[in-house]
Amino acid sequence: MSGKVDGDGDGTAPERIAFAGDWHANTAWARSAIRYAADAGADIIVQLGDFGYDYPASYVEGVDTALREADLQLWFVDGNHEAFPILLRYPVLGHGRRRLTDRIWHLPRGHRWSWAGVSFLALGGAHSVDRTWREPGTSWWREEALTEEDITVATAGGPADVLVSHDCPSGVEIPGLDDTAHLWPPAELVAAADHRDRLRTVVDAVRPGQIWHGHYHRRYDARADLGYGSVQVHGLHCDGWYLEENVVVVVPDELRSGARGLD
Repeated sequence: MSGKVDGDGDGTAPERIAFAGDWHANTAWARSAIRYAADAGADIIVQLGDFGYDYPASYVEGVDTALREADLQLWFVDGNHEAFPILLRYPVLGHGRRRLTDRIWHLPRGHRWSWAGVSFLALGGAHSVDRTWREPGTSWWREEALTEEDITVATAGGPADVLVSHDCPSGVEIPGLDDTAHLWPPAELVAAADHRDRLRTVVDAVRPGQIWHGHYHRRYDARADLGYGSVQVHGLHCDGWYLEENVVVVVPDELRSGARGLD
């Protein structure tokens, strides 16, 4: 049985899932990452935000072409660097995903699905610590942060096995993060920490066994005690680094057991 996933439904569970970190509308990188995932046997790519930035047609079409060549679907959560007025124009279909093309689908905040008995929750968004140097409506968008409504929707469905997010909840130590704190305005660091606390509110309610996230441009695997047992947290790097740190391929059993990449 093929593990390829149809974007119009959840009927076929993938045999291998590729998680991918930030791409920032980098067409050349996206095409390389798609080929890398396909060569690793992935049946679908789940991208962890900062996917399209301002969604130029050349990027969307380039990614769609690469996905067709690889016979893959791509599902993505939104990041903080997304032109939300453009993204949110695309239609949400009956299954709850937003269609950009037949092969590119946005996972709205709070969207849930299951593959091979593993339940997933998608929850995009983060705070931009570089907001001071960005222009509202052009390179920064107010919709980037989680709202109370987002949190309510995300927690309403109860527990989930895997949280697919852009930001990382508070309580998780991200390697090297403190080393860059001096680069950003203190007020923005406070706002970023507050956003992590808001995401932690969802985690406390949903209690995922694994969290996969982007945003911090660091590849790491860690255990975190978030108050309900050991949680596996996986951070992925961004475009322009190393493909093996931007794209990681797993099988559903690794998500169910919560044991990937750790002793």
